[in-house]
Amino acid sequence: MSRQNIFLLGNLVNQITGNKLPSNGDCLRVLFYNMRVVNLNLNDSSGLVADECLLFWKKARIPIQYHCNIVRKIKNLYGSWRSLDENKTRKSSTQQYNEKKFQNSLNNLFDIAHKDAFNIIKIEKDRQFLNLQRQEGGIGYMAGVDKKLCAVEERRSEREQRRELLKQTNIDYGTGPSNSIDVEESITSDDERDVHNSEDSDTCESITMPVKNKRGRKEIMTSRLASALDKCKVSDRDAVHLLIACAEVFKVDVKDYAINRSSIKRSRESFRYQISSEIKTAFYQLNLNSVVVHWDSKILPNLTGTENVDRLPVIITAPNVEQLLGVPHLSSGTGKEISSAVYDTLKDWHLLEKVQAFVFDTTASNSGRLNGSCVLLEQMLNRPILFLACRHHIFEIILQSVFSYSKLTIMSGPEIPIFKRFKNNWNQIDQTKFNTWVNDNEVKQILHKIADDVIVFCKDALNQNLPRDDYKEFLELVIIFLGGVPPKGINFKRPGGYHLARWMCKGIYCLKIYIFQEQFKMTKAEISSLKTICCFIVKCYIEFWFRSPNAIEAPYNDVLFLRKLVDYKSDNKQVAELAMKKFINHLWYLGEETACFSLFDDRIDNHVKKQMAKKLLEYDEFEDDEFNTEIQKKYVLKIGDVSQSLKQDLPLELLTPKSKNIFRRFQLSTDFLYQNPENWPNIESYTKAKNILHHLSVINDAAERGVKLMEDFNTKFTKNENQKQYVLKVVQEYRKKYPSHSKDMLTKDASSYVTIKYLYY
Repeated sequence: MSRQNIFLLGNLVNQITGNKLPSNGDCLRVLFYNMRVVNLNLNDSSGLVADECLLFWKKARIPIQYHCNIVRKIKNLYGSWRSLDENKTRKSSTQQYNEKKFQNSLNNLFDIAHKDAFNIIKIEKDRQFLNLQRQEGGIGYMAGVDKKLCAVEERRSEREQRRELLKQTNIDYGTGPSNSIDVEESITSDDERDVHNSEDSDTCESITMPVKNKRGRKEIMTSRLASALDKCKVSDRDAVHLLIACAEVFKVDVKDYAINRSSIKRSRESFRYQISSEIKTAFYQLNLNSVVVHWDSKILPNLTGTENVDRLPVIITAPNVEQLLGVPHLSSGTGKEISSAVYDTLKDWHLLEKVQAFVFDTTASNSGRLNGSCVLLEQMLNRPILFLACRHHIFEIILQSVFSYSKLTIMSGPEIPIFKRFKNNWNQIDQTKFNTWVNDNEVKQILHKIADDVIVFCKDALNQNLPRDDYKEFLELVIIFLGGVPPKGINFKRPGGYHLARWMCKGIYCLKIYIFQEQFKMTKAEISSLKTICCFIVKCYIEFWFRSPNAIEAPYNDVLFLRKLVDYKSDNKQVAELAMKKFINHLWYLGEETACFSLFDDRIDNHVKKQMAKKLLEYDEFEDDEFNTEIQKKYVLKIGDVSQSLKQDLPLELLTPKSKNIFRRFQLSTDFLYQNPENWPNIESYTKAKNILHHLSVINDAAERGVKLMEDFNTKFTKNENQKQYVLKVVQEYRKKYPSHSKDMLTKDASSYVTIKYLYY
């Protein structure tokens, strides 16, 4: 059958015509015209048909239902036709009866009158007309416009305007109530006279709609309130409850304000867009010369919850700046998809020319030699980029390798059985009865020379600003393990998550289980494995993990860590060699450019710095084509050459003509290289360069915060992708503006809401 000829309906029509109220058939024919000729969807088509119906019913001056109810009724009518159309090949008596019944109803009135229409209508002829139209086939026709009644309503509208103007005048000029009452009575008497005159005429009776409560128009939502509701994960419906309850406390009349779910939803969406635009504008005004881009991926449910997708938070950092650019979704977690998503996000923020370094987790999808996202993104940018592999992730890999080697427990899934047993047994443990290393001669033999130094280091680290509580717990457990007392006393926290992917839980659980080993049943093999892990953490791992965020110290720390592993061979050769094999695959900070970080490391001897400066100055000024050539991303070292390479503080062969690219990349002056290293701290160009490189982020915690943010808000508020991106930016901005919950922080000057300043949160 032709798309222009509809089953049971016949030909399409493009609009409703005639001088009768629309019938069911009129509505369906126009509906199908909108859907099949104009190519609109059912929802939009139904809305247009409802609008056409309203014109006829308003002309008849008959009260009608809400627009949304009319649309729903049109859809139900379409559903009835659809059911018959799907079964039209059936020849049963029931099908034929239903088709006949439906066809007979097509000429009947599409009735959208108000349920109390007869009580609302005051003119008897209008009641009779509605009754006739409701009969089968719709009897009667509409006449022309009643000019006399229109004039009455026009005068009534003018009086309403005068009444509103009078109220506004009284408010503006403080007019006494007596005069306004006189005028009000005069206006009211005019109303009564018009009503009386109109009721005397059969053709001029007025239609009086039921009195409705005046809708509040004042906007209660503000930029900060909308952001606070988002940050606290308050839904639109819950916001209605909270706002009305608060209004009662502050003695505010809620009738004056637009407090309903739909108004709040629209306001919040508008403010999200506005704040996101302000964030972008404020970011552009920073006019940064160079930025470092971070990313990390996480598989999460899509916005509709129907399938899982890869989400990729893309964040840039610069000195005192951290900004979330977006969290695009990927069709897959391949290097190609990641590089394309990062490139598009940088392009949207006009940062393609300012990106100078990548910070990434060292997974194959990122660091692959041919198809890794870093290599592909560098090719898309068409210039060499500094690769700064996340130092936390590097040390996580090392701890994981030692944990796996120790065979502490057999793992058949993502959970760690011994940790699960310990957590379940925690309530039976007496926290006042714990062991330290001094009770174990085997452990004491390994750690006795370094115990005091490690305790001092951990206490100093506790005095610094730690972004996470588990960092603090890790340090405190090491101090207790070594027989010391943390600055805030000995206190044990209840064991937390023990998922295999939570790398820090491995260190925390192992230390805690060792401390309470006499109250927790274990095999000899488990105890031996526990000692292996704890000794490695305390002697080799803890210090270098907490020093890993410092970019300037990174090259020398890598050298020191290799030395530590070489020395650890005398304690546990297998563990030392295993950790060394893992680590030499990740010497990203002993590359041609990153080696220059050590020029600013206060631990490096001035004599070594002088040799480094001399070697750099021996190279001629590099040309543009040299800057654009491939640079060595990481130091390649064989396991058999480790001992030989560690004979000097820093291998000078790392420095090449391309090493000076680091100064051009971040627009650093090299004037200080001509001076004696002893005088460098007093030279402005040196201190400026040191400050910039000191703030260079070499860990991917920023991206991990982005992942956590997306996890927390993935299913909140909206299924619209744009709104989701706005929500993430708004929440991040609010957290930076108000990083704590103290009254002083929350009541500080908020005249300028948007801020780009970086804060831990």
